[in-house]
Amino acid sequence: MISLLSREACPPRSICEYSASKDGRFAWFLLTWHPEKDVVLEEIVAEIKLEILNSNINNISRLEIEKWLKTFFADLHWKLHARLRKSSLVEKGISLFFGVLYDHELYFVQSGRIFAIITDARSIRPAGKDWQNYQVQSQQGLQLFGYADNDLNLKPCRLYIAEKHRLIVLSGELAQKIIPRVSDPATIDALIETYAGEDNPLWLVLEGRERLIKPKHRKLSRVQVSSIILLSLTVLTALYMAFGNRMIDQLVHKTRLSVQKEKTLRLEQIPTTLKINTENIRNYMDRIVSLPARNISLEVAWSTELPYTVNLSPAFNLYNIYLVAGSRLIAFDKKNRQLLWSKSFAGEIRSVLQGQGNLLVSLANQQVVGLKEDGSETWQQSLPTESIVVDRFAPCEIRSADDPRLDRSIVVIPSRRGISIIDPARGETLSSITLKRDLQALSAYDSFANCFYAVVDGAILCIELKIEN
Repeated sequence: MISLLSREACPPRSICEYSASKDGRFAWFLLTWHPEKDVVLEEIVAEIKLEILNSNINNISRLEIEKWLKTFFADLHWKLHARLRKSSLVEKGISLFFGVLYDHELYFVQSGRIFAIITDARSIRPAGKDWQNYQVQSQQGLQLFGYADNDLNLKPCRLYIAEKHRLIVLSGELAQKIIPRVSDPATIDALIETYAGEDNPLWLVLEGRERLIKPKHRKLSRVQVSSIILLSLTVLTALYMAFGNRMIDQLVHKTRLSVQKEKTLRLEQIPTTLKINTENIRNYMDRIVSLPARNISLEVAWSTELPYTVNLSPAFNLYNIYLVAGSRLIAFDKKNRQLLWSKSFAGEIRSVLQGQGNLLVSLANQQVVGLKEDGSETWQQSLPTESIVVDRFAPCEIRSADDPRLDRSIVVIPSRRGISIIDPARGETLSSITLKRDLQALSAYDSFANCFYAVVDGAILCIELKIEN
């Protein structure tokens, strides 16, 4: 249960009202604060309390409370807005905190200069809005209740008050004076009591105690156990079908071939009630095996202009992209496309290969250089003959092992101004993308990011492979 340890207010400038059920499992708390002394505050505060008492708050369920808080206080904001505008108050807005407690769960809204903190034996942390630097906020920024001539965007918060934890709600003035002085969180409530004589004090201290009604540990019924097993099997089956690399399809295919090769099966052995033609079965199985790949499309995810001419297909690893411009090797970050490093070599670069933890750079002067991911050189070797230039437009095959989203292999074929995806089993074009300029180079398939890197007219394009399961 939640216990009320301490509360203090100075009506009508500040109030601290609450109501709780007899069993202690439900309660609501209302705190308001205003810096001025004016009798008109009595009418405004009384209207707020009356609206809450007439709102049937005791019958609002836990599932509906957040929506209710947002709607109720949005309407109440406009009701008080007109009254505050007509008043003689200099600050035409109210600081407000309202919380609804269900057992140990508190749902609350707050506005203005009232703040909440949660403490345990070792720490103090804010709950909802932070009290620090609130004094530099404008009245509009404080979201004073009834002040703005537009909708007040109050976001309900949820807080669990565990056993031996304390929730402290207090005004911003007291928060500035008290919280910086606390060295031991266990003494904060005693320190708060010393400020009872301050001008317009406001606080509320709640503590989590042992539950009055502890939840019973019920045993699962047979129906529940069976339902859990069936749901688990369904989920596992769905995951297996989605990411099982077509093992079931291979088993079906092998079984079908075994049945077709079986010579002892005769038509007389098939019951006459099963009126299915074997030729139709064979055609149906062939159609299943020959189904095209999943829905596939190519889209340009991003593009970046390059200040140099790229000579080879882009290379990559899990995190970086590597571009070759003559004798220079340039590394970029995949996510933000920022330049990581650039390195020049004695000869023209003919190929770049991502090896086991190293980049292998082949040069025209018969040298092969090993680089780390940061561009530092680890080794250098000589080749017996001159290196050849790697093909920049070679077609590539993407298998289900390369991309688990695929049902079976597809072939990516670059052309002068486009890229096409072909289903090799059916000869069908599954998708294609047309470029505005000539394709200068195309990388291999990046199975980690599910994309290609294309160089077109002095720019690098990330072309994403979209597959709808």
